Amino acid sequence: SGLSGSVEGQADVEAEQALTVTDIRVAGDRDADFTRVADDNTAFQAAVELNNGDEVRFDADIRNNAADGLDVQIQVDSPDVIDIAVGNDGDTPTGSAGSDNDANVDDANAEDDAIKTGEDTYIATIDGTDSSGSNNEGGEVIRIDAELDDTADPGSYDIGVAINPLSTGNNN
Repeated sequence: SGLSGSVEGQADVEAEQALTVTDIRVAGDRDADFTRVADDNTAFQAAVELNNGDEVRFDADIRNNAADGLDVQIQVDSPDVIDIAVGNDGDTPTGSAGSDNDANVDDANAEDDAIKTGEDTYIATIDGTDSSGSNNEGGEVIRIDAELDDTADPGSYDIGVAINPLSTGNNN
């Protein structure tokens, strides 16, 4: 005779979004602005009214709910008449605030903690919550500077930004 049997069980699993947007702010040359964070905190919207040559900064507070730092890809989709520079936390993006954002190419903005890896594509690290408790906030401010060219035609322009997780900063 043999022994046979089975074990069955059920486990409830809840998945949590690792990256969330907690706030969005706008600063700079603008006649009017509007910001909104989605109800599920995974997206944001911002609208600004600019005149030719105006520059504006979007500060998006991004929270990383994971314990380890997370490398993210920041993809910016903007028309050619809008020059973009990206940085994070306390850094000022190279080519921002009164200078030509077209200078933000290759690794020229390496000191910004956001490395340009392609046309309108940047890589940055978002700090984790660190299970030791030394950084229980877990997040960064992603700064996106946008400047409307002096030669832009009047009208409405859209800028799209996607922040996608790539990998954790855990090297163990």
